[in-house]
Amino acid sequence: MLASWQLELYLQIAVVAVPVAVYFLVLGLLNSQKRPQMLSGRMDFSLLIASLAPLFAIPALDWLGTNLLTISACVAAVAATMAALSPRSYRSWVVYNISMNKALRCVGRALDLAGFRYSRREDRFYLEGGPNIHLASFPILRNVSVHISPTDKCRRAALRRFEAELARTIGAVEVTASPMAVSFVLVATAMIVAPLILLADHVPEMVRILTDLVK
Repeated sequence: MLASWQLELYLQIAVVAVPVAVYFLVLGLLNSQKRPQMLSGRMDFSLLIASLAPLFAIPALDWLGTNLLTISACVAAVAATMAALSPRSYRSWVVYNISMNKALRCVGRALDLAGFRYSRREDRFYLEGGPNIHLASFPILRNVSVHISPTDKCRRAALRRFEAELARTIGAVEVTASPMAVSFVLVATAMIVAPLILLADHVPEMVRILTDLVK
């Protein structure tokens, strides 16, 4: 027999595991394309927060109680976290399925096409009379982050022009699918299938318990 607390536990596992699984699936798809995929820093950060939010929301709801008010408060807290901590979309980007060397060449090419004068030192570009652009690689996820330092000397329109040229330059690069893409897809599949296996043998009992809860 499946007790109500067991059903609640299984559902909590599913609620936590599925968003993380979807995140890994997205990473797998991004790293399996024939060309690098560029996301804004805000979108990349939002995907991460959305995948991890249930991990923190469920204990909070257990402590505060599950009702419309507490659920709304958790959703508002997640939205506020995204708004407060996510980078500005025109100052930060994340490029998936690309090496550091190719990313550096793409950034330099985009700056040339956008009409910027700059000097380069290792993984940093110094714009003449403006901000600097720093690149950071995360090999496990096979991505490169591109960050522009905050400054008032470079107008937003100029940064948008650089963003457009960077997207165009990256879109012309040909790459092979990353081996990590298969790993991400397999992890995502396992995280989705595991909760279903836990619940598969108890479907009639789940229906009964849910029916009793509705009555």
